[in-house]
Amino acid sequence: MKKTLLIACVVISVLVFSCSNNSTEPEDEKLILSIIPSEQTVNTGSEATYSVKIENVSDLFAISCEIVFNNGVVGVPIDPVTKGDFWGDDTIITTKINYDRLCVAIGQIQTSGEDGLDGDGILFDFKVTGILAGESDLIFQNLNLIDENGEQVDDFDEIEINNGKLIIQ
Repeated sequence: MKKTLLIACVVISVLVFSCSNNSTEPEDEKLILSIIPSEQTVNTGSEATYSVKIENVSDLFAISCEIVFNNGVVGVPIDPVTKGDFWGDDTIITTKINYDRLCVAIGQIQTSGEDGLDGDGILFDFKVTGILAGESDLIFQNLNLIDENGEQVDDFDEIEINNGKLIIQ
């Protein structure tokens, strides 16, 4: 009797644990926007190139953002932004350099088909120049990720943002 009871307990335990919600399948992937590499060190007068990478996006049609920096140690060269491989040929890109920020907007050209992009990729590359010894964070501000309907992309309110840093020696 004890042996039968023990076997029944083991079988029930195995069934409970194997059917629980603690599966090993990955959770929904989180929307992530990152400056990569996260940190670089350059000499005074040298340029550093960073990429802005998006992960797990759905129906991205356009991005606009500002990358804010300490303009006491960081400058921006002429033509600092290039479109990343995430976009197709039918895109529009505008940039503006302000006092302490680089403003970037990139968007698809609307067609009669589906224009939103899904997945992971490089949205754009940008260059900054170390002008004096010191360091500066490179921080996203005024970020908008827009879908084809003009709304924020799914999961925008839960986005993980990874900023960058430039060290000038």
